[in-house]
Amino acid sequence: MAKLTVLAIGAHADPFDMPYQCGGTLAKMAKEGNRVICVSSCEENQEEATRVAKVLGCETMFLDLEEGEIQNDTETVHKIVELIRSVKPDIVITHQPTDYNPDHRALSQAVLGACLLARVGEVKTKHKPYKVPCLYYSETSSGVNSTADIYVDIESTFKTKIKALKEHKSLYEKEGVEHLGSIEHLIEREETTARYRGMQVEIEYAEAFSRAVNYRVMRAFSTLPFPDVEVQNK
Repeated sequence: MAKLTVLAIGAHADPFDMPYQCGGTLAKMAKEGNRVICVSSCEENQEEATRVAKVLGCETMFLDLEEGEIQNDTETVHKIVELIRSVKPDIVITHQPTDYNPDHRALSQAVLGACLLARVGEVKTKHKPYKVPCLYYSETSSGVNSTADIYVDIESTFKTKIKALKEHKSLYEKEGVEHLGSIEHLIEREETTARYRGMQVEIEYAEAFSRAVNYRVMRAFSTLPFPDVEVQNK
Protein backbone atom coordinates (compact mmCIF):
# COMPACT_ATOMS: atom_id res chain seq x y z
CA MET A 1 0.00 0.00 0.00
CA ALA A 2 1.33 3.44 -0.93
CA LYS A 3 2.41 5.63 1.95
CA LEU A 4 0.36 8.71 2.73
CA THR A 5 1.21 12.34 3.39
CA VAL A 6 -0.77 13.75 6.30
CA LEU A 7 -0.96 17.50 6.92
CA ALA A 8 -2.31 18.42 10.36
CA ILE A 9 -2.92 22.17 10.54
CA GLY A 10 -3.46 23.72 13.95
CA ALA A 11 -3.55 27.27 15.25
CA HIS A 12 -0.97 27.33 18.03
CA ALA A 13 2.33 25.87 19.18
CA ASP A 14 1.98 26.18 22.96
CA PRO A 15 0.50 23.69 23.42
CA PHE A 16 1.00 22.37 19.90
CA ASP A 17 -2.63 21.99 18.88
CA MET A 18 -2.57 19.01 16.54
CA PRO A 19 -0.31 16.82 18.74
CA TYR A 20 -2.54 17.87 21.64
CA GLN A 21 -5.82 17.05 19.90
CA CYS A 22 -4.84 14.02 17.81
CA GLY A 23 -1.22 13.15 18.63
CA GLY A 24 -1.95 9.46 19.16
CA THR A 25 -3.30 9.13 15.64
CA LEU A 26 -0.47 11.18 14.13
CA ALA A 27 2.12 9.05 15.95
CA LYS A 28 0.41 5.88 14.76
CA MET A 29 0.39 7.02 11.13
CA ALA A 30 4.03 8.10 11.36
CA LYS A 31 4.96 4.74 12.91
CA GLU A 32 3.38 3.02 9.90
CA GLY A 33 5.81 4.87 7.63
CA ASN A 34 3.59 7.72 6.47
CA ARG A 35 4.87 11.28 6.20
CA VAL A 36 3.11 13.32 8.88
CA ILE A 37 3.52 17.10 9.13
CA CYS A 38 2.30 19.11 12.11
CA VAL A 39 1.66 22.77 11.32
CA SER A 40 1.37 25.65 13.75
CA SER A 41 -0.22 28.68 12.11
CA CYS A 42 1.58 30.91 14.62
CA GLU A 43 5.35 31.07 14.87
CA GLU A 44 5.86 31.23 18.63
CA ASN A 45 7.74 28.54 20.54
CA GLN A 46 9.09 26.74 17.47
CA GLU A 47 11.89 24.91 19.26
CA GLU A 48 9.55 23.33 21.80
CA ALA A 49 6.92 22.50 19.20
CA THR A 50 9.54 20.80 17.06
CA ARG A 51 10.57 18.62 20.01
CA VAL A 52 6.94 17.62 20.58
CA ALA A 53 6.48 16.64 16.94
CA LYS A 54 9.79 14.76 16.84
CA VAL A 55 8.69 12.49 19.67
CA LEU A 56 5.60 11.64 17.60
CA GLY A 57 7.74 10.96 14.55
CA CYS A 58 6.38 14.01 12.74
CA GLU A 59 7.81 16.97 10.84
CA THR A 60 6.93 20.57 11.70
CA MET A 61 6.01 23.61 9.65
CA PHE A 62 5.00 27.11 10.72
CA LEU A 63 2.94 29.89 9.20
CA ASP A 64 3.30 33.56 10.16
CA LEU A 65 -0.12 34.25 11.70
CA GLU A 66 -0.57 35.91 15.10
CA GLU A 67 -2.16 34.28 18.15
CA GLY A 68 -5.53 35.84 18.89
CA GLU A 69 -5.71 37.40 15.42
CA ILE A 70 -6.30 34.45 13.08
CA GLN A 71 -8.91 35.33 10.49
CA ASN A 72 -10.75 33.45 7.76
CA ASP A 73 -9.73 35.99 5.14
CA THR A 74 -8.29 35.89 1.63
CA GLU A 75 -4.69 36.35 2.75
CA THR A 76 -4.86 33.49 5.27
CA VAL A 77 -6.67 31.16 2.88
CA HIS A 78 -4.10 31.76 0.14
CA LYS A 79 -1.22 31.05 2.54
CA ILE A 80 -2.80 27.70 3.33
CA VAL A 81 -3.48 27.04 -0.36
CA GLU A 82 0.25 27.50 -1.03
CA LEU A 83 1.08 25.18 1.88
CA ILE A 84 -1.28 22.50 0.58
CA ARG A 85 0.02 22.74 -2.97
CA SER A 86 3.62 22.50 -1.83
CA VAL A 87 3.05 19.45 0.40
CA LYS A 88 0.36 17.66 -1.68
CA PRO A 89 -1.26 15.89 1.27
CA ASP A 90 -3.49 12.84 0.98
CA ILE A 91 -5.17 13.78 4.25
CA VAL A 92 -5.66 17.18 5.85
CA ILE A 93 -6.67 17.44 9.51
CA THR A 94 -7.66 20.65 11.27
CA HIS A 95 -9.85 22.01 14.07
CA GLN A 96 -13.57 21.48 14.42
CA PRO A 97 -15.56 24.46 13.08
CA THR A 98 -17.49 24.37 16.37
CA ASP A 99 -14.36 24.64 18.55
CA TYR A 100 -14.74 27.05 21.47
CA ASN A 101 -11.44 28.80 20.69
CA PRO A 102 -11.94 31.69 18.19
CA ASP A 103 -8.54 31.11 16.55
CA HIS A 104 -9.43 27.45 16.05
CA ARG A 105 -12.81 28.27 14.53
CA ALA A 106 -11.37 30.84 12.13
CA LEU A 107 -8.55 28.50 11.08
CA SER A 108 -10.99 25.64 10.51
CA GLN A 109 -12.97 27.76 8.07
CA ALA A 110 -9.79 28.99 6.38
CA VAL A 111 -8.49 25.43 5.91
CA LEU A 112 -11.83 24.33 4.45
CA GLY A 113 -11.69 27.23 2.00
CA ALA A 114 -8.06 26.49 1.15
CA CYS A 115 -8.79 22.82 0.46
CA LEU A 116 -11.54 23.83 -1.93
CA LEU A 117 -9.46 26.53 -3.66
CA ALA A 118 -6.19 24.56 -3.85
CA ARG A 119 -7.50 22.81 -6.97
CA VAL A 120 -8.64 26.00 -8.71
CA GLY A 121 -6.26 27.15 -11.42
CA GLU A 122 -7.41 30.76 -11.23
CA VAL A 123 -5.96 30.98 -7.71
CA LYS A 124 -2.29 31.67 -8.44
CA THR A 125 0.56 30.58 -6.14
CA LYS A 126 4.10 29.30 -6.66
CA HIS A 127 2.90 25.70 -6.94
CA LYS A 128 0.44 24.04 -9.29
CA PRO A 129 -3.19 23.33 -8.32
CA TYR A 130 -3.76 20.25 -6.22
CA LYS A 131 -6.93 18.39 -5.21
CA VAL A 132 -7.03 17.38 -1.53
CA PRO A 133 -8.60 13.90 -1.27
CA CYS A 134 -9.69 13.95 2.39
CA LEU A 135 -10.40 16.61 5.03
CA TYR A 136 -11.08 15.67 8.66
CA TYR A 137 -11.72 17.62 11.85
CA SER A 138 -9.91 16.59 15.03
CA GLU A 139 -11.27 16.36 18.55
CA THR A 140 -11.61 19.61 20.48
CA SER A 141 -9.80 19.93 23.80
CA SER A 142 -11.79 17.88 26.34
CA GLY A 143 -14.39 17.17 23.66
CA VAL A 144 -16.24 20.47 24.20
CA ASN A 145 -18.63 21.20 21.28
CA SER A 146 -17.10 18.24 19.44
CA THR A 147 -18.80 15.79 17.11
CA ALA A 148 -17.36 12.46 15.99
CA ASP A 149 -18.08 9.74 13.47
CA ILE A 150 -14.58 8.23 13.21
CA TYR A 151 -12.72 6.66 16.13
CA VAL A 152 -9.04 5.70 15.96
CA ASP A 153 -7.57 3.16 18.38
CA ILE A 154 -4.50 4.81 19.95
CA GLU A 155 -3.67 2.27 22.64
CA SER A 156 -0.33 1.51 20.97
CA THR A 157 0.71 5.18 20.77
CA PHE A 158 -0.99 6.80 23.76
CA LYS A 159 2.19 6.70 25.84
CA THR A 160 4.07 8.27 22.93
CA LYS A 161 1.54 11.11 22.85
CA ILE A 162 1.98 11.70 26.59
CA LYS A 163 5.77 11.65 26.23
CA ALA A 164 5.48 14.26 23.48
CA LEU A 165 3.22 16.52 25.53
CA LYS A 166 5.77 16.48 28.37
CA GLU A 167 8.10 18.42 26.08
CA HIS A 168 5.88 21.47 26.73
CA LYS A 169 8.13 22.78 29.48
CA SER A 170 7.01 26.36 28.86
CA LEU A 171 3.49 25.62 30.09
CA TYR A 172 4.79 26.16 33.61
CA GLU A 173 5.24 29.81 32.61
CA LYS A 174 1.88 30.24 30.85
CA GLU A 175 -0.27 32.95 32.41
CA GLY A 176 -3.95 33.74 32.10
CA VAL A 177 -5.08 30.29 30.93
CA GLU A 178 -6.11 28.21 33.93
CA HIS A 179 -6.27 24.81 32.23
CA LEU A 180 -2.67 25.22 30.99
CA GLY A 181 -1.35 25.78 34.48
CA SER A 182 0.72 22.61 34.40
CA ILE A 183 1.79 19.82 32.10
CA GLU A 184 0.21 17.35 34.52
CA HIS A 185 -3.19 19.01 34.19
CA LEU A 186 -2.98 18.97 30.42
CA ILE A 187 -2.04 15.28 30.39
CA GLU A 188 -4.84 14.43 32.83
CA ARG A 189 -7.36 16.08 30.52
CA GLU A 190 -6.04 14.22 27.50
CA GLU A 191 -6.12 10.86 29.26
CA THR A 192 -9.70 11.45 30.40
CA THR A 193 -10.81 12.39 26.88
CA ALA A 194 -9.01 9.42 25.29
CA ARG A 195 -10.51 7.00 27.82
CA TYR A 196 -13.97 8.45 27.26
CA ARG A 197 -13.70 8.13 23.48
CA GLY A 198 -12.31 4.63 23.92
CA MET A 199 -15.23 3.67 26.19
CA GLN A 200 -17.65 4.73 23.45
CA VAL A 201 -16.20 2.11 21.09
CA GLU A 202 -15.23 -0.49 23.72
CA ILE A 203 -11.44 -0.09 23.60
CA GLU A 204 -8.89 1.40 25.99
CA TYR A 205 -7.96 4.70 24.29
CA ALA A 206 -9.31 6.39 21.19
CA GLU A 207 -9.17 9.72 19.39
CA ALA A 208 -12.26 11.00 17.62
CA PHE A 209 -12.62 12.76 14.28
CA SER A 210 -15.42 13.90 12.02
CA ARG A 211 -15.58 14.06 8.25
CA ALA A 212 -15.81 17.54 6.79
CA VAL A 213 -19.25 16.99 5.29
CA ASN A 214 -19.23 20.53 3.88
CA TYR A 215 -16.12 19.68 1.85
CA ARG A 216 -17.50 18.97 -1.61
CA VAL A 217 -14.59 16.88 -2.87
CA MET A 218 -15.48 13.35 -1.76
CA ARG A 219 -13.69 10.11 -2.67
CA ALA A 220 -15.22 6.71 -3.42
CA PHE A 221 -14.34 3.48 -1.62
CA SER A 222 -13.84 0.27 -3.60
CA THR A 223 -16.20 -1.40 -1.11
CA LEU A 224 -17.86 -0.54 2.20
CA PRO A 225 -15.22 0.54 4.73
CA PHE A 226 -14.77 -1.88 7.62
CA PRO A 227 -13.05 -1.17 10.96
CA ASP A 228 -9.72 -2.95 11.37
CA VAL A 229 -9.79 -3.08 15.18
CA GLU A 230 -10.78 -6.47 16.54
CA VAL A 231 -14.40 -6.77 17.65
CA GLN A 232 -14.79 -8.26 21.13
CA ASN A 233 -17.39 -11.03 20.76
CA LYS A 234 -17.55 -12.10 24.38
